[in-house]
Amino acid sequence: MANALLLATALALLVLQGFIAYLSPTDLLAPVLILPAVLYVAVGEFSLPRGVSLAFVMGYLADVFGGASMGLWTFTLVSIFLLVRVAGLKLFLHGVVFQVLLTLVAGVFAGVEMMALLLVFDRRPLAVLGALGTVTAQAAVTAVLAPAIFALLHRLPGADPNVPEEAA
Repeated sequence: MANALLLATALALLVLQGFIAYLSPTDLLAPVLILPAVLYVAVGEFSLPRGVSLAFVMGYLADVFGGASMGLWTFTLVSIFLLVRVAGLKLFLHGVVFQVLLTLVAGVFAGVEMMALLLVFDRRPLAVLGALGTVTAQAAVTAVLAPAIFALLHRLPGADPNVPEEAA
């Protein structure tokens, strides 16, 4: 039940993300609201199979809603989850500054990873410098909104990262 509630919230974040992108006058102000949700799962006390599964489904939903190359968001979000998990960032404080910095770094990394994947597999010529500016701007906007998303996900039953799964 907790997984379904978390995925329903992720779906609502994707709808909100699409609405913000539609209303935004430029791509620079369009946040990636699903990224903080994956980061929340990565730094929480979720088991590895549960976390990878949630990141996979969230990435698949982002692919379906985004209309980009299928599997791009899925691969990117699962790899971000695994990198954050392997980095052992659970040891850090879970304050607002940590959430903003983690989201900013992960957003830039995800954008660069997606650009690299598009260059390799789609063979689209990209204006790399312009794309890097967009990636950085979107990561900054996402980082500003990350504490609110962390707080929203923290309130979901069964999704508290500070409580081990056996107790939840």
